[in-house]
Amino acid sequence: MTRFGASPRRAGAPGLRAGLPRHVPRGVHPVLHELLELRRYGAEMRRLLAIDTQRREGPRAPAARSQGMDYAESRLYSPGDDVRRIDWRVTARTGRAHTKLFQLERGNDIYCIVDQRAQMRFGTRAAFKSVVAAQVAALAGWAAAEGGDRFGALIAGAQDASIRVGAAEGSTPALCETLAAEKLGDGAPGAAAPDGAALDQLAARAAGEAAIGTRFVVVSDFADADEALASAMKMLGARGDVVLVWVFDAMEVSLPPPARYPLTDGREHLVLDTAPASVRAAHARDIAARRERLARFAAQPGMSCHAVQTGDELFSALERPFAERSPSYAAPARSSSGHDSGAPG
Repeated sequence: MTRFGASPRRAGAPGLRAGLPRHVPRGVHPVLHELLELRRYGAEMRRLLAIDTQRREGPRAPAARSQGMDYAESRLYSPGDDVRRIDWRVTARTGRAHTKLFQLERGNDIYCIVDQRAQMRFGTRAAFKSVVAAQVAALAGWAAAEGGDRFGALIAGAQDASIRVGAAEGSTPALCETLAAEKLGDGAPGAAAPDGAALDQLAARAAGEAAIGTRFVVVSDFADADEALASAMKMLGARGDVVLVWVFDAMEVSLPPPARYPLTDGREHLVLDTAPASVRAAHARDIAARRERLARFAAQPGMSCHAVQTGDELFSALERPFAERSPSYAAPARSSSGHDSGAPG
């Protein structure tokens, strides 16, 4: 594929925290050992997801797990209290009947929806979007493992796959193996997504599998229709907090100079004609509308958004605020001196 644009910013750029890991996803397909090796970044990803620093209050706070409830305190017995919850020890000590109060067991379950559909297998810098998304999803799992939390995932691809919620130390390697499996890359780029792969349908499935209070991480290019995206966010937001990670490519942000560009994934070939003014105008409207949709979601309580461009140093991109890093602030793409009909380099 043709490569466009300037080199990605480096960690340590002004305004970013010093000491961020320097890691750039590369390649056209998720590689198992690379996903497993991301384990060493679990603590950093945990910080970026604010798992330990943003304790959710109210109905979002507890993940309603089957393990039970935590004892909170005892108070004086009131008529109508469940006699099975009388605190006999405090009652005996004080001589007055007391009732035990409980709260649902607090947890930090993480559930990731990772997009590996046909349109994600595209990129002009360093990696396909699907590879970046796979690495973000693996990092979410390793972040859960770092704190001993539970983790589950749903992978949208040619054949949708799910990882049942369980101890992250076991479910994250299972996610990595599934992402690296060749069967997820069977469909050709540009092919219609399989039935059930629309984002709202994926969200409905995830919401049904995850406990109330779960933190959802959705990694996609969010190219779905407005209605599907709005429905998905409503369903997930009703169950817990939502972190959106928008993965995009430089060519999607700003079309290259007017010309006809050959593109290929090694199997299918097409020509991108960027000359017509109508094409350029429609493209600009689409990317602006997508950014505005995500900005509106990010402004809602319990939701946040990150933007990662292919070729970026991953942790620097995740650290940067959405308004600063989103495509509206990206520099226009420039044509390179030649054409490369292969994968991103």
